[in-house]
This record gives sequence, structure tokens and C-alpha cells, in this order.
Amino acid sequence: MKKNLVSALLICGFSSCAQEKTCEDFKTGEFLIPADSLNAESYRITRKNGQQIELDEKGDETLIDIKYKDDCNYILTYNENSNNLDELARYINASGGIRVEVLKIEGDTLTYSGVIENDSLRYEMPGKLVKLK
Repeated sequence: MKKNLVSALLICGFSSCAQEKTCEDFKTGEFLIPADSLNAESYRITRKNGQQIELDEKGDETLIDIKYKDDCNYILTYNENSNNLDELARYINASGGIRVEVLKIEGDTLTYSGVIENDSLRYEMPGKLVKLK
């Protein structure tokens, strides 16, 4: 009986010491943006040094710059040195990029709201970012 009680206390102790992830944990590493009702395909993301590389399901890469306003708010712009910027990427950059606000973090999943806004448009893109590594 005492062994069971000690085991239960140890398990509770270890689980209560587990730290919750914060916005800081999502600044670097490998991530997945899963396909959902707004995104037909998923994207693998690698973040480091204020940049992210998005890899789509076809294997095409896109380089994106991240400008942090604070730990939980940032702006994404397509890297201007990339040769593969299409009209939409140029439009997003001209609109000031995608402003991202972290809404909540549960386990390894960050829920966000991304907004593209200019004088004639406001488009919101909710989504999730799952930390892989």
C-alpha cells in the first residue's frame, strides 16, 4: 500500500513540475501548420534567427521574415530576396505583412489569428501551429 502511495505521489509531483509552453517556445524549432477548412494543404515550418522556411506538400520552399513586436505578436513578410515572390506575396508585403497575434497555447499547439489589412481590405486568417521539435 505504501509503495502505491509513494508511486502516486511521485507521478503527481513529476506531472505538476511539467512546464507549460509559452510564446517563446514557438520562436525557434520545427512546426506544422495542419490542413484545415481554410488551408487545403499542410505546411512544415522551420524557424530560427527571425526567419521561417515554409515547405508545402509539393516540396516548394518559401522564405519569410519574422519581426517580433513582443513574444506573442509578430509580423510576417515574404523575404524580398526570394526569386519566387508571386503577386499575392508582393501584395501582402505592400500591405505591411501578416500581423499575427497568439490567442492561446495548449500543449504543443499554438492558436493564432493572422491579419492582412490595408486601406481597402481586412482579411483574418485563424490557424494553428504545432511544435514538432
